[in-house]
Amino acid sequence: MLGGKRIGEGVTPVLLLGAGGFAEEVADIVADCPGFEVVGFVESVDRARCKTTSDGLPVHWVDDIAPFAGTHLACCALGTTDRVEFTTQVAAAGIGFATIIHPTAHVSATAVLAAGVLVSAGVVVGARSTIAEHAILNRGVLIGHHVEIGAYASLMPGANIAGFTVIGEQAYVGMGALVLNNVRVGRNTLIGAGSVVTRDVVAGSRVVGIPARLIEPVVAS
Repeated sequence: MLGGKRIGEGVTPVLLLGAGGFAEEVADIVADCPGFEVVGFVESVDRARCKTTSDGLPVHWVDDIAPFAGTHLACCALGTTDRVEFTTQVAAAGIGFATIIHPTAHVSATAVLAAGVLVSAGVVVGARSTIAEHAILNRGVLIGHHVEIGAYASLMPGANIAGFTVIGEQAYVGMGALVLNNVRVGRNTLIGAGSVVTRDVVAGSRVVGIPARLIEPVVAS
């Protein structure tokens, strides 16, 4: 029992990290996934938020979730790539992470997904690809064969990543962006919505356009 709600046998209760609009969308994704049920949200910025509910469920302060260790799993539901500190706090509390794959997604049997990965509706993950921890593959993302997606990367709806490509840690690939074969995208990069990336992108840079071009100086990464 949690907050008066009985969890069915064989169902793992899930806490979503974040309590905003995207977290409510992730709750909807999890609701379609057999074996998981969202039972609450976790806040790490505004403690006053814990006095309210989100989607009718309680919002817990991150420092108060240790009692859920061993019985609950967590999934990060922040669209931003700046998720490292939050997930580190939760891990320190002894809570593990769920890998969420929507039933309409197709993930190759030869692909490897780490803990905390979120795979939304309509996603395709090709053969021999690897998705590192806490990466987010939003609606309709296409991942080709032999692709490496780094930890905490965020791929927005409709992004298309071709084969033998590497997307670095904490990279943000905008909605509908296309990354061509054999391209390496460095960590902490931002690829603008609808951009077509035809060559390597150095870490910490911001690129947009067709073909994608640098719009800002490289930042510390």
